[in-house]
Amino acid sequence: MLVRLRPVVHASPAPDGLHLRGWASSCTITGGAGLWKVWQRLAPQLAEGLPASDLGVPEGTAPAVRAAVEMILEQLRAHDMLVEVPEEWGPDAPAPDIAAWLESVADRPVEAWRRLRAVTVTVAGTGVLAGMAVRAATAAGLAVVVVPGGETAAAGSVAVETTGGTPHVGAADTSLVAADDSSLVVSAGKFLVLAGCGADVGHVLPPTEPRLNLVNTEAIDVADRLGLTGEPTEVLAALIGSAAVHRLICAVAGLPDPSTEFVVHPGEAVPETTFPMALVARLDPLRATYHPLLTRSQRTLDATHLTTDDPWRAFEALVDPELGPVETPRFGALPQVPANLATSGDALGIGTTAEAARLDAALNAIKTDGVVGLTKSHARGSALRLAARFHQGEPVPEREWATHATARRWWKALTLRFAVPAEATVERLAPNAFKAEIRHQQRILAWSIEATAGDAVAFAALAATGYAQAGRDGTAHLNGAAPQKVDDEQPDWITPEWLWPADVRDREEALQTTLAALPNIKIEPSTLDGAR
Repeated sequence: MLVRLRPVVHASPAPDGLHLRGWASSCTITGGAGLWKVWQRLAPQLAEGLPASDLGVPEGTAPAVRAAVEMILEQLRAHDMLVEVPEEWGPDAPAPDIAAWLESVADRPVEAWRRLRAVTVTVAGTGVLAGMAVRAATAAGLAVVVVPGGETAAAGSVAVETTGGTPHVGAADTSLVAADDSSLVVSAGKFLVLAGCGADVGHVLPPTEPRLNLVNTEAIDVADRLGLTGEPTEVLAALIGSAAVHRLICAVAGLPDPSTEFVVHPGEAVPETTFPMALVARLDPLRATYHPLLTRSQRTLDATHLTTDDPWRAFEALVDPELGPVETPRFGALPQVPANLATSGDALGIGTTAEAARLDAALNAIKTDGVVGLTKSHARGSALRLAARFHQGEPVPEREWATHATARRWWKALTLRFAVPAEATVERLAPNAFKAEIRHQQRILAWSIEATAGDAVAFAALAATGYAQAGRDGTAHLNGAAPQKVDDEQPDWITPEWLWPADVRDREEALQTTLAALPNIKIEPSTLDGAR
């Protein structure tokens, strides 16, 4: 075995060293202009490959050169730019370009190639889209069989003429069916990839196990959202067909999926915070980008919340401009001072930050008889507040909230900046549970329930300010149950008032316990198909 520089690695001189770029990372090594000269001597040897025992600095090398070589080798190892490969691939060697690709991206190129050679790629479909997939799989040196679109293959073997060599013969999967020329199913081993292509848009779903009743439903959902119509054009079909085979090959060979944000080596678990990514390609202009895909299981708002470890990833998937089931929130021509405003369709969102306004708009746009939250705590907190809204409590004097800096800020914004002749009333529903209502004559402009009187008035005044700022009528509501997106590293001059309502989340759990204990308070988890 030889240790070789991955073919994808490129280097360029830097003012004080050199810059290295690999397939998944890069680094700059500083230490003087002489580093580039050392690299020019070292790189050809690494490209040819050296036994691991020879990968070092010969005796008698000048100390400065030795230090430079050791520093370069250390960075190459740290950034996964070296790979172990056999001196000769053997009789079943891949084509040179395939070998170079595997040496560029695989931890164990030979093992990855053996996995690929051990499977037969089944292409279900007809027309130009299926033809492009067959061409891509054949060019990679894989065995291919074809199942005609709209038909179920007979059991046994199917011989298929390939475009790059002698025909391969393999058993066809009797369950793979492509409906028409615009749909494609490619599978190998335990993996399956679905794709679709119309006249001006196409998609490739992430590799999955072949549970076709579920996977086909996902493909139909995606095609509907993208508005996939018309016959595939040759250029777009080539992109979609090749991308589908590429994702399948990576899955079979144990390579990271092309969409992944992380370098995941064989045997490692994909981080749970990632979402399945679907490739979406459009023709005019020709482009292809990956987008988060809320699958059926993830798109169900279980217990009225999106199921994921990272709520903000779930939010971005929910409002993705290509595949999200909720219209992407936009700021448009809405004024952004003093409150941040956004709209998702006709739904208005209000917040102290742009992200908070986008989240509020998106959840307000979801049509449901219940209460929806981005997390379980968010959904439960919102539902408990709604259930406790008409509970009566003890009146709270103004002095208990008038000193709250944020309450004063939004109260002044409402009554002075927008000249709304409003009145605020606060009631104590229970220890550490306060309800605030802001009225104009007999009309309730906004309400809120929080753990302190100041927070309750602040949220109600912010909500009323947002409506006044946007020129909206009705009763507004905001609460502190929503997850906050706060930078961990803050300047020293940042005060709690600046970050409000981040600290409100610290009181949320106790508030929910208090509200749940009020008389006649009952909430029930429900499910909601996020596609609506």
